[in-house]
Amino acid sequence: MNQNPFQWQCQPEAENLVLSILNKALVLNPFIQTLSADLEKHTSTRLFDFLDHVAVTYSAEIEKELELAGYVLEHTTQNYRNFIHPGAKLPRIVIKDSDPLPALIEIGVAVESIADFLNVRGLSCHIEGSSCSPYRRAIVSTENDVSLLALERRGSCLMEPSFLDPIQQEQYRLAEEKWMTRPRAMQDEDEAMHQTLRIAQEIIEMVGENTAAWIVLSVERKYWQARNMAGQLQKNRQDRLGMGWANHDHHTFRSSRKRFSQLVRLFEMLGFHCRERYYTGKEAGWGAQIMENSHCNLVLFLDVDLTSEEVEIDFAHHPLPEIKTLGTIGLWTALHGDSILKAGMHHLEAQFLFEELTTDLNHLGVGMMQPFSSFPFLKQAFTAGEIWHVDPKKINRLYEKGLITAESRDKFISYGAIGSHLENLQRREGYKGFNQKNVSVIIKKTDPRTS
Repeated sequence: MNQNPFQWQCQPEAENLVLSILNKALVLNPFIQTLSADLEKHTSTRLFDFLDHVAVTYSAEIEKELELAGYVLEHTTQNYRNFIHPGAKLPRIVIKDSDPLPALIEIGVAVESIADFLNVRGLSCHIEGSSCSPYRRAIVSTENDVSLLALERRGSCLMEPSFLDPIQQEQYRLAEEKWMTRPRAMQDEDEAMHQTLRIAQEIIEMVGENTAAWIVLSVERKYWQARNMAGQLQKNRQDRLGMGWANHDHHTFRSSRKRFSQLVRLFEMLGFHCRERYYTGKEAGWGAQIMENSHCNLVLFLDVDLTSEEVEIDFAHHPLPEIKTLGTIGLWTALHGDSILKAGMHHLEAQFLFEELTTDLNHLGVGMMQPFSSFPFLKQAFTAGEIWHVDPKKINRLYEKGLITAESRDKFISYGAIGSHLENLQRREGYKGFNQKNVSVIIKKTDPRTS
């Protein structure tokens, strides 16, 4: 693996190790075969992209394969060890060291709700772990020493079901309700941002930072989805199989320059750390801070307008002064508001079968924009943008300040402006990074002035 953690490399050996375990399970357990086929046919996804972990019994051979593939020890208990690959986006591999074992192979599939997964199939299984707890699971099928587990995570990387008492469960629900009902659309956006930071601190004190991070992003997905038809259609397809958005890859928030450092502060409070800074050149006019909370398996793209000089600084933590022009990100937030406030996320990116999703959503009336990544290991494209109404008073103020032309003013008033997208992504070979070469072209195509 590359010594620089942010120079992401393909990890084909590591992916092949996971695939070899999964393929054995598919052969031995017909339920898993059916689930895999249904996901491809009905949701344009593959089972691999919903995997939380695969578990096998100890052998000297698997121990050596883990080492050669770049997996490292994450956590040890009396009965098992967790291994992760720090340079790849791949599921955990769990080595079970203690007998007796319920299965020689265990396939752990992440879902948003185990009850939904069971309900759509008319199944009744014991769910281990309490409602709202950090980790719950149900053994859905065991055949030929291969088990399929449906599982929920809420900010935990452990493998044992957890239990909350009734008061803790109520705290979780109250924390979720606090975030869902926070003031997003206040006239005073500075006060709205202040309230957002205050409420985040309150829910962290109620449930802890990792659980709070999980709550915040699950609520943000719901808010984005309510305003994005492509997201609604695809979520419905995945809900028909009880999966939810468990295949999410990252969440993208657009920010005004004024509030960008506050947005970073918010997510640092929620246990995210700044990963690589992202920009495509000094003249691109924008950049992003990528953030990650590995306990929650959550990744963020935080987008902002930048000048050519600012791409060299730690723009995530330096307050950015106002500038006299609006780039693509700045205009979007000027029209719709910051993503963390009224506008909601610019897009949710999830992992799909790239060509299949393009075809299947097209049959449902949703077009796909030109791909901006077409590598064997990374494919990316936005759905056609959702058009949102914009308050004419806001548009006129931008025109009076000289920030938009009369032509743009008239277009926005008559037709609205491009809002949000769903992003179609396909990863292979465990590649964890993003394409920095072609993305500025597609970002310009999401500019309300040119869309």
